[in-house]
Amino acid sequence: MTLEELGIREAIKTLKARYCYHIDLKEWDAYADLFTEDAILDVDQSVSTRGRAPNPMPRVTGRGAIRTFMPQLLDPADTVHQVHSPIITVTSPTSAKAIWAMEDVVRMPGFHIEGRGHYHETYVLTEGQWRIASLYLSRTWVEILQGTEAGPDLG
Repeated sequence: MTLEELGIREAIKTLKARYCYHIDLKEWDAYADLFTEDAILDVDQSVSTRGRAPNPMPRVTGRGAIRTFMPQLLDPADTVHQVHSPIITVTSPTSAKAIWAMEDVVRMPGFHIEGRGHYHETYVLTEGQWRIASLYLSRTWVEILQGTEAGPDLG
């Protein structure tokens, strides 16, 4: 591993730490700036290890759309996002990919879950900063402490 690759890996780790920080503090402009202009956000609500068919939320494409979508989803919630044990692959001097073990707690009126799973992400160096180009969240474990599997009523 070269010194350049080590620097890229550290930049990716800092990017993901900022992701958790900004989402939990609901700093939506800073959060959105972590993504590329054409980024894809794709969250699977099902628990993949229990043999269920995928249950994706609507795929969100573009930094602006992500900026609009996330407050609608999480403003009413108290959240804690944590990531661990990254498997980071540097694919070029301007691109990388990673899998992160994740844990989250989402508490909102009538709905409280704790989940575990993995973020599968790609990154690119753009405008002098590393940004998330795609994010796919798959869950391996979810405990619904309040509410139902249908999730919160956002209507």
